[in-house]
Amino acid sequence: MAKSVVLDGYGTIMINPIDIKEQEFETVDSQGNPVTQKTIGTRAKTIYVTADGTEVPSGQLCKKFIVEDEEIICPKFNPTKEVSKEDIEILDDKTQIFSALERKFYNVVTDNQKIKDLILKENKSLRFSAAYGSGWKVWQTILTNWNGRLLLVACRGDLVKELEKYSDDTVELAIEVIPQQKNMKKLVMALMN
Repeated sequence: MAKSVVLDGYGTIMINPIDIKEQEFETVDSQGNPVTQKTIGTRAKTIYVTADGTEVPSGQLCKKFIVEDEEIICPKFNPTKEVSKEDIEILDDKTQIFSALERKFYNVVTDNQKIKDLILKENKSLRFSAAYGSGWKVWQTILTNWNGRLLLVACRGDLVKELEKYSDDTVELAIEVIPQQKNMKKLVMALMN
């Protein structure tokens, strides 16, 4: 539901949160049988068991997705260690970094002069898909020049596509707004420093 924010001297805006809609999935074993999460012991260890009570090792857990009416059982992705040349795209434009709904940043160091020249001198970017962290998410990754430094930005979601779902219809509201914090700007500045 939209919330209104009055911008004094400018007018009222309506805001809606924009989130990444995660693909719905079910946690299953490697054969696609549903598993149930349980917590055991005093140190709260999490385990998964099948309907008959058999424990499924965490390395054998999978996710079951429905993609275009097809059921896909997918194991965890291993963190990406190598990307084949045909899966790498050279970009002149890095706007995807700015339109991503979720981003993770990674500092990059390399001795490879070809990469340094392409990214830092020619100002190109390299885009490829990769998995990081726990292995349940796949990212569009962009290796780019950020103020003369190599930066890898893992991106998910697309703000441009999400904004297409919202209409431009304006809503007229008469709402009396009582500010909760008179010195909000000072508070934010204090929290950011």
